[in-house]
Amino acid sequence: NMEHITLKEMFDILIDCILNNKEQPFFYYKRENEYVLIQEVDLMDSRFRTVDDDFSEYKWELEESNIYVENEK
Repeated sequence: NMEHITLKEMFDILIDCILNNKEQPFFYYKRENEYVLIQEVDLMDSRFRTVDDDFSEYKWELEESNIYVENEK
């Protein structure tokens, strides 16, 4: 089950996992009717990258988020 989240929520989850040595969840980028795994998030860059070498600019995600996280509920 996928949960829609904002860019800030994704960053907050990632930072919490890093600082508290927690396992990171899988994040996905919704493209049309498919969810593509986000493979790389670099805070010093301007975009994240997916497993199929696609990307999304952070500024685009601030305007309208297409980010999802797997919900374990």
